[in-house]
This record gives sequence, structure tokens and C-alpha cells, in this order.
Amino acid sequence: METTYKIIGADGREYGPVSLAELKTWIHDGRLVGQTHVWRSDQTTWLPAAQYQELQPEIGQVFSSPAPAADVESEPVGFWMRVVAYVIDYILLNAIFYLIWGPSSFNFQPPPNINSYADLMPILMPLLKQMIVGMIVQMIYYVGMNGQFGATVGKLVIGARIVRLDGSRIGFGLAFLRWLATILSGLTCGIGYLIVAFREDKRALHDLIVGTQVIYRR
Repeated sequence: METTYKIIGADGREYGPVSLAELKTWIHDGRLVGQTHVWRSDQTTWLPAAQYQELQPEIGQVFSSPAPAADVESEPVGFWMRVVAYVIDYILLNAIFYLIWGPSSFNFQPPPNINSYADLMPILMPLLKQMIVGMIVQMIYYVGMNGQFGATVGKLVIGARIVRLDGSRIGFGLAFLRWLATILSGLTCGIGYLIVAFREDKRALHDLIVGTQVIYRR
């Protein structure tokens, strides 16, 4: 049976179990330091990560250079600043859509005579195609930017980024799940976004679902 590991994150929560390979990626992501408590499936006690021989090379390599300051207690980004970031991203995405489709994507005019379902098909199919391509473009933009940089262009402009609750980067996998969760926030008639204004931690519904937060960059 494969040996697995768990850790106690900087936020006091338990994460895992994961394989040794994934645990090592957490070291490079900054989620795991020498003092982090780690549990291994073949033992009963929690020990500091530095005491595990299999982790010592990675810990020594990562922390031989100055470590970045922890972001766990950084200031969360409030509702209106997130609106500003959203508007910037909205304008940018619409510019991309304009380059793809041209002026026709913003100038929809239904024909005057629609007498049957067959008459609708020439209208619906282009619209469906645009909707599918639009979703793909949005996914590439949000997942790509958030996975690589932890922020979209809008969030970079306001000096914000998306992180896990322990302050580490989210990566592409969580960025994709977060993008899917934003669809749920939209399906709530915007309430999933609006709750940011009423929560002390300024987390939207999609942040709550996937375990992320939006903070100011340090």
C-alpha cells in the first residue's frame, strides 16, 4: 500500500492524505515548511516536516534562499474593488470577443418574420456557437491567468491575487474548479458575489466552495 501524508496548514486545518510526490510540490508552493506538522500513514504521531528524511532535500533546496513573507493574514479585497477588477476583465474579454467575431457579435437583429422552429435555426445556431466559444475563451482566460499568476488582469491592476486559505498559490487545478464555482455564483442571481460585501473575510460563494480567498498582494 502506498504511503500517504497529511499536514496541518498555516490556517490550523488538516490537509490530505496525499502522495509523497504531491507533498513535495506543496513544499515548492510554500504550503509546507520545516516546522509544518506532518503525519505519515505508517506511524501514529505528527512530526515536523524537517524530521522526515524523504522531505529534507526539498526543504533544504526551497528554504536555502530567503522565503517570501506569509500572506495568510493579508488584507482581503472588498466588494467594490472586486467590482472594479471584474469591470476591467469584462472590458478585456469583450475586446477579445470583438476580435474573434467582429461587430456582428454586438449587433444582433432578429428577422421580422418567424413562423416556425425552422425559421429560428439560422438565428439560434450562430448564437449557440458564439456562446460556446465565449465560454471556452472565458475558461482559458480565467483558468490560465489565475493558475499561472494567481490573478486576472483586473486583479493585477488593483493589486490583488487569489490564494488558498493557507496563503499558498492555487495552481491550475483549483483555478479551474473556482471558475466552475463562479457559474454557481452567477446562477444565484448574483447573490454569490454580493455576499462579499457582508462577510468579514470578503469571500464570495465560489471562494467558500473551493477554499480560496482574494487578498491584496504584498
